[in-house]
Amino acid sequence: MASKFATSTNKSSDIFHDFACSICEDNDIRTEGQFNCGECSKSYCGECVVFHNGMFRRHALLGRINVDKWVGQRETLARCDLHPEEIIKMECQKHSKLCCHLCAILNHRKDDCSISLVQDLARDIHKMAVLKQLPANVSKLTAMLKQVIEDRKRSKNSLEVSRKSILTKIKALRNRLNQLLNELEENTVEQMDSVLTNLDGSLQKDIDSCTHMYDQLKVFMDKIQESGMDNKPNSYIGLRKCEDKIKEAKSLLQDMLPKPETKVSFKADTQAELVLSELKTLGTIQNVSEVLAG
Repeated sequence: MASKFATSTNKSSDIFHDFACSICEDNDIRTEGQFNCGECSKSYCGECVVFHNGMFRRHALLGRINVDKWVGQRETLARCDLHPEEIIKMECQKHSKLCCHLCAILNHRKDDCSISLVQDLARDIHKMAVLKQLPANVSKLTAMLKQVIEDRKRSKNSLEVSRKSILTKIKALRNRLNQLLNELEENTVEQMDSVLTNLDGSLQKDIDSCTHMYDQLKVFMDKIQESGMDNKPNSYIGLRKCEDKIKEAKSLLQDMLPKPETKVSFKADTQAELVLSELKTLGTIQNVSEVLAG
């Protein structure tokens, strides 16, 4: 935490550091300590540590990486939370708040506030049952907190496992839906091909009938014209047969001409699209613990 604060050597500055340089502090300079000497029980900034090393070459120093092992540092337990540069010396009995002299002036000046000195309140602290019970209570709570931490870590791991499992189910559902859509598409195409085949066969039948009638009429006309004026019996026979074919052709046309042009179209079944469009998700993700609690 302390390593995040910038170093300051401004004498007029009110910057407060968690671990101040002992030498600078003695000279009323606010400088953050970067090293700690256990034998000297003091902290040093980058400049003052040079003088320390010159005088005490055999002393082992601890850097910021081992800040939890520093000794001889400024008392942090008694430091005011609202005014870190001040030491807690009082307590407001009404609000049950520890306070420094600034807190007492700013926040606890009302007539009904009862201010007591910590020194007086702490006179018989070691006889108080609450202090004797404190280690057991804290130990119990820290054990419970540690258990909750472990439980939450297991839950986090379980959530990741659940995520992978649910993702697999989602993809499986998507594959089934894709398969159903593919089957619907195949059935629709099959239906289309069946309708088109029937219509195509009917059209081809008409084409064949008209083509056959066309060819027969043309043959008769060619034969009649070939007979000419010299073979009157053949011309008469050809005339009579041609007249019969003309009747057949007219009858055939009478059946075919009223028929409209054959067309097909596709009318989509909107039910499937409507159902899918109304869905927001493929399913519901439930908090099982909440469901069980409910």
